[in-house]
Amino acid sequence: MCVKVTFADARIWRYIIASASKFIETAVIKISPDEGLSLKALDPSRTALIAFTIPKESFDEFDVDDESTLVIDLEDVGKIMKTAERDDRISIEWTESSISFVFERRGVPRRFMIPLRAEGEAESIPELSLELNNEYVTSGTVIYDAINSIEDVGETLWISGDENALKLRSISDLGEAEVELSLERGTLESAKAESPGFSVSFGMEYFSYLKQPIKLSDKVILRADSDMPAHLELSYMQGAKLSYYVAPRSE
Repeated sequence: MCVKVTFADARIWRYIIASASKFIETAVIKISPDEGLSLKALDPSRTALIAFTIPKESFDEFDVDDESTLVIDLEDVGKIMKTAERDDRISIEWTESSISFVFERRGVPRRFMIPLRAEGEAESIPELSLELNNEYVTSGTVIYDAINSIEDVGETLWISGDENALKLRSISDLGEAEVELSLERGTLESAKAESPGFSVSFGMEYFSYLKQPIKLSDKVILRADSDMPAHLELSYMQGAKLSYYVAPRSE
């Protein structure tokens, strides 16, 4: 039996899969007839977790009667997603042993099929529920520009903030770079700091990996606190969301 779902914008899938495939080997897709689709992936070092969700009502077509769990090879799917073009719709069809991705634009479908991985090959992915005391809301392009401008300076990203501003800072032996986003300058839509003056560091590469999905998002909520993981929540068209968790560096 083959079942199928269709989503209007293949670019979201392209950038998320391409980004995840840089540092994660496998992902688990779960499709529920009541809730929609979720994709989760955890990197081998257990430093970063990606959770991509699309509610049922956001799909153009949702032909699903039973729950399914699919394990995919991200490198293989990433190669397929690179063929997605602007204005492509994406359909996903699957059987017990294979998954197909169909891109369609102007009535011309392009189909790619690969075998599914065994369920035992996927990383065990925990359910995360973190209480982070500081929350900043801005646009995807603002966070993208901030990361893009400082990522080559050093390997460590420091995040700090207070009630009015969020700072992203990179330091190395070569020097220091800092970007400040603030309510005053309009680069933050809102700021909530229950522990102002917090500061926490991360591997810069884990934020560089996600630059394109961040840029494509309509809204970014960044939650952080001292000695705690960061949580980025990215919102897209039609209710799609990406939650990204990154563990802090051990100094």
